[in-house]
Amino acid sequence: MVMAVGAAPAASEPAIRCGNCREPMRRLLLPGHYGRTVEVDLCRHCHLVWFDMTETARLSGPALLELVGTMAGTQALPHRTLDPQAGCARCGASLKTVHNRSRWGQSLQLECRAGHGAYQTFAQFLQEKGLLRPMSRIDRARLLQRQGRVDCVNCGAAVGQNDETCPYCGSVPSLLDVARLARALDPEGAIVSQRVHRDAARQQALQCSACGAALPPGQSVDCAQCGATLAISRLAEAHERVATLGPALRAHAARPAPEVVKRRLEVLDADLPRRREFAAKMQAEAAQRRGHGSLADGVDWGDLLGSGTNPLRAVLIALLVWFVWYFWG
Repeated sequence: MVMAVGAAPAASEPAIRCGNCREPMRRLLLPGHYGRTVEVDLCRHCHLVWFDMTETARLSGPALLELVGTMAGTQALPHRTLDPQAGCARCGASLKTVHNRSRWGQSLQLECRAGHGAYQTFAQFLQEKGLLRPMSRIDRARLLQRQGRVDCVNCGAAVGQNDETCPYCGSVPSLLDVARLARALDPEGAIVSQRVHRDAARQQALQCSACGAALPPGQSVDCAQCGATLAISRLAEAHERVATLGPALRAHAARPAPEVVKRRLEVLDADLPRRREFAAKMQAEAAQRRGHGSLADGVDWGDLLGSGTNPLRAVLIALLVWFVWYFWG
């Protein structure tokens, strides 16, 4: 059974303590892909998230929306700086800085040396997802003129016009790309008709990618011609803009549209030649290692994946159809 988003942990599972401030962390039970639940622990004081293993990759759109909203809600609390002696939330062991590379570039995390999990600051998590962009001096001047201050996207504190890093948490001042956040919530484009999707996905050089109007050099906050929001420094404001996607995202997760299911099946079908090649290669390697000495060697994988009639293949196809119907139907 899938547990409700943000549900409280069971009494038998006490909250773990932050390895930085030693306060109990808030446990979030978020919806993952294929009906699974993803557990994430968050420290409201240190603005850290703790992932035991690969939870960040298993977060669904509604889960990411809930997590960003929770992050934004904690920024009203005073920030506690990161202690160099901070330890693992599970075992207290020392941490090591790990440099990861994603499709969006480099990202950082503090990983337990015993392999129990890793911390990320809010900014590091958003950077890993490709949602942040550097803030120029022109951006800062425009934000100061428009809202009277510049907010740190990590801890929510005020950043001065000449500060190279946040004076409270040390994060590099950045802007959060609202349109890219909307696409991260809905990577399949199932609810692309929603208004927030019309914001620019990224700023093109001297041109608004929402309407094509010319932009002054360095401008990346909004477009004076069409009003499209290009980036925001306040995490709460960014969450507010995409929160309207929540009901549609949850409806899509519960029952994907037929065209989305069709696209998923087309992707699986296009990948069939590669999977056939992989199965044949694995069979050849297994036969070579075992010297054809086991009953498994009697299975002709080439015949199974060929064009002729094969009862075993029919059973496997039936199981695949049931799997697709059960999880995506």
